[in-house]
Amino acid sequence: MYHIVLRILLFLASAAFILLLFLNIFRRIIISRRGKRAADYRKAIAAKIDPIIDKSDIEFKNGIDKFVKDAMNMEKLYRDTVDDYLMYILEILDLNYRERYITIGWRLDFTHDCMEQIRNANPEISAIGCRRAGLYKIRNAADDMIAALDILSSENQFEILLGLSRMGEADFLQRAFEKIRDSILVNDRAIIQILASFPKGDEKFRLFRNMLGSCTDYIRALFLKSLSSETAAVLIDEIMAALHSGGKEVRAAALRALMVLGRRAPVNELIKAMDDREWEVRCLAAKALGQITNKESALALYKGLHDQQWWVRQNSANSLLNYPGYESLFILAAESGDEYTKDSIIYVLEKAGNPVLLRSIKIMAA
Repeated sequence: MYHIVLRILLFLASAAFILLLFLNIFRRIIISRRGKRAADYRKAIAAKIDPIIDKSDIEFKNGIDKFVKDAMNMEKLYRDTVDDYLMYILEILDLNYRERYITIGWRLDFTHDCMEQIRNANPEISAIGCRRAGLYKIRNAADDMIAALDILSSENQFEILLGLSRMGEADFLQRAFEKIRDSILVNDRAIIQILASFPKGDEKFRLFRNMLGSCTDYIRALFLKSLSSETAAVLIDEIMAALHSGGKEVRAAALRALMVLGRRAPVNELIKAMDDREWEVRCLAAKALGQITNKESALALYKGLHDQQWWVRQNSANSLLNYPGYESLFILAAESGDEYTKDSIIYVLEKAGNPVLLRSIKIMAA
């Protein structure tokens, strides 16, 4: 009897295993077919939307009326694929006809469950809702998104900030940063990506001007690091104020902001920064002066060759390579007898490929 029961149990276990195996294979087949169907739908959707997106207002309206009517009669997978396609397109920076793509999403009612998603206690679901709200510019979701910052999740925080940034309202993003000023969970690179997604224009200038003047040093530094050359040129006074009065991190970030201006950067301010009490600031000033080749900046970099800090000397030497007649400055510095200065010059020349000058400097160092 025992053996009979054991055989039955083994048979049932084997049958269950085989059933699960077949179910898993069947599930994979369904997913594969669904994926292929979605890929076919995606091509068909692009073929319908792309030709009309840049047409006249009347042609666009007529084309979208037909597209929306047809889409509403299709299966859910088709509409989901339209949604995925639109969100993929809307994530492109400097996208042309952005508002028209957004209009399609609103017409197909892809935003109806967004608020419910944002308010969900599950950070992953809330993050999805914030992403959708940002891409489709659902501005009445801003209050709920800011409230959702109470969920301490880096993924959630990133999607909230990114979504608010995409909406292009300075007040929304400013309120969010003020709320998390002491609990920022996303890294510097993510913040730069977030701020790059903020649409260009007066609102962006207003946001940066407000944040550079009234936030913590850490947030001020983040915004300074995120400045584009266009925004930096408009906010030069705010950058100068940060360079003159901020802490070490803020001053260093201000120099990074000036660096994006290239030759338009205020050379006198960069030269002054070569005397900063913090070597990290002097280091960045030396690097920035590599873009500006005049007599005053050459003398400042020559002085930097004798700095106590290795990185300041290296950046000074590297920047001087861009100056006409740098060879004479290197020889003069090497003749000073400072071994650290000679080492820095030799190190740079070995990478720069100037064997004649390198040999001369090595002879001096011998």
